[in-house]
Amino acid sequence: MSIVLTTSVRAASFAAFLLALGLLAGCSSVGPGLMNHPADCAIGIPWADCLPGTNGYANGGGKVHRDEVTKQRTENSERNTALLGQCDTSYQTLELDPIRNKVQFSRKSFDEAPPFEIATNDTFPTAEDKKAIAKWATLREACVKHLDAANPISPTETPLQVTFIQKDRAFIKEAENKIGELIVSLYQQKLTYGEFGKKRYEISKEAGTAERQFRESTLLADAGRRMEAQSLAQQQFQNNLNAWVIYTQSVAARQPQTVRLDGNCTSQKIGNTVNTRCY
Repeated sequence: MSIVLTTSVRAASFAAFLLALGLLAGCSSVGPGLMNHPADCAIGIPWADCLPGTNGYANGGGKVHRDEVTKQRTENSERNTALLGQCDTSYQTLELDPIRNKVQFSRKSFDEAPPFEIATNDTFPTAEDKKAIAKWATLREACVKHLDAANPISPTETPLQVTFIQKDRAFIKEAENKIGELIVSLYQQKLTYGEFGKKRYEISKEAGTAERQFRESTLLADAGRRMEAQSLAQQQFQNNLNAWVIYTQSVAARQPQTVRLDGNCTSQKIGNTVNTRCY
C-alpha cells in the first residue's frame, strides 16, 4: 500500500531507497554521505569512493568503478518501476470497482493526504465492498512479495552497510504492517473509509519523516553525531508506533459499524444510544 511511486508504502520505499542512495547522498556519487565518505572510509567502511591511504580503501573500497555503480542503480530503479507498474495494472481488475473511489490503491508519496472524497467518506464497507477489499489485500500482498524478492541486500555489502540498509527499510516495513492491520479493521467494518484513509496517511507520513531523518544523518561527517541522529530518528518513530498500538487495540475492541467520525467528533452507537465525543 502505503509506498514513493505507487502501490503500498512498502512498495514505494524501494524506489525511494534507490533514489536516496543517489540524491540524498549529498556530494557522494556512490552512496549516502559526503564526497569520499571521509568518516566511514577512515574507520574502514569500503565505499567505492574511498581515497587511497584510508582504511576503507585498504579494505577493498575505492576499487569499484563509479560507472558500474551508476549502471546497477539505474537497472534496479527501472526494474522496480516496472514492478510497480505491474501492480497498478493488477488494480484495474473489475473486482475492485466497488471500492475504487473509496480507497487509494496507489499513492504518489508518503506525504500525500487522502483526497476530500475519501477523507469525508463516513460510511462502512458493504458486503460487496468486503469482497473487493479482500481482493485488494491479496493483490497488495503479492506486489510486496515480488518487490521484496527483487530487492535483496547485495552479498557484497559490508556488515555495517547491511545494518544501515536493514534499519532504513525497517521504517517502511513497520508502517506497512500497521497499514495491513488497518485493512483488516476496514474489512471487519470497524473503520469507516474516511478514518481508514486518514490513519493510513498518518502512519505512512510518520514513517517517511523518520526514514528521511535517518538518511539525512549520513550527511554528518562526525561519526558520533551521525549515530546520535540515527538513534533519535529511530526512537521518535518507535514512540509513534507505541501510540499506534494503543489506537489499534481500541479499534480491535470496537463492535462493527459502531464508530463514525464527524469532523473532530467520534460517535459510538450502543443499542439505541449514541455517545458523541468532540475534541
